[in-house]
Amino acid sequence: MMMKLLARAVSFVILASAVVLMSNCGGDDPKKSAQEIQLGKLSKTWILVSASLNTVTEPPQQILSNFSLTFSGTFNANSPDGPYNFSVTGTQFPSPWPPSGTWRFAGIGSGDSGTLFRITDDMPITYSIDSTGKLTLTFTCPAGGCEFPGARTEQVVGVWTFVLE
Repeated sequence: MMMKLLARAVSFVILASAVVLMSNCGGDDPKKSAQEIQLGKLSKTWILVSASLNTVTEPPQQILSNFSLTFSGTFNANSPDGPYNFSVTGTQFPSPWPPSGTWRFAGIGSGDSGTLFRITDDMPITYSIDSTGKLTLTFTCPAGGCEFPGARTEQVVGVWTFVLE
């Protein structure tokens, strides 16, 4: 009788331990926000493949020699839209980009697309990352809106499209 009681007690302890262990597994990690996912994809140094102004595409060296754009920043769940940082390197003539500044997410689309807002000069920029990993940025520089060192107004006004990888 004592053996049966002891066997049942041990069985109960094993079963209770298993239940406690299984309930503490924690489940899945919390899902990342769309901003955190997109920031992870955007945060790197992008090298110019092509650039066009008002649909006229020029070889990269004609517009921006050795141009690269770096997006960076640490995701903050309390401020998921940003601000984050960017910097530009390479010869910029003419350039619709300031040498550095800050940006934030203005909207996340479906998939790998959305809108960034360049805080530095109040510039909305649409972006998309294609299946090959190329980043396309499109924005419109109004007269008086993209005048950075090395750029004259008539050289930068219009719709810009940058393709980077």
